[in-house]
Amino acid sequence: MTGVITSLIIVFFFSHSNPRMIQAEKDVPEETLILAEKQENVSLKSVFSGKQSFLYFGFLDSSKNNLDEVKKFLDWFDKSAPGDSQFVFISLTPEKDTYKDLKDKFGKLSEKIVLLKPASSSAALELARAFGIQAYIHPESGNMKYKTALIWVDDSPRIKGIFPEIPEKPDSIDLPSLLVRAK
Repeated sequence: MTGVITSLIIVFFFSHSNPRMIQAEKDVPEETLILAEKQENVSLKSVFSGKQSFLYFGFLDSSKNNLDEVKKFLDWFDKSAPGDSQFVFISLTPEKDTYKDLKDKFGKLSEKIVLLKPASSSAALELARAFGIQAYIHPESGNMKYKTALIWVDDSPRIKGIFPEIPEKPDSIDLPSLLVRAK
């Protein structure tokens, strides 16, 4: 009985610590992706193991995508995040996106980003859905549609939360207390 009460108290405080985060508790999928910087295959679990991470699914094609919100978040993340944390960008258009595109889009901040590329766009969509992102090909236009979100993956690695919108004021994310509560 004491364990149930303690669990309820933890869930209450965790869920009320950031009203814009949807709490999740799910294993990271078993996948192998390409680490864009080195062009080598890596296990998705190995990328997330031992590090607190924020994950973003998107594409780097500037004609289709405005990444200003992501840049703003990365500026905050660069200044505020602990040293054992990382920002992971998984490309939804791996056939097009390159590490050079990442550097062109984010400049010096690209050094703080782990760019991963699935085998194909369809594999990327499946992976995004496995992480809880609504992603699909629009049947009439053939264009890719997806909901922008940040995903928090802890160091175990487990998906711990989804931010359905990139916070306008990233300081509203109390990262240190989230990380402490995750332990």
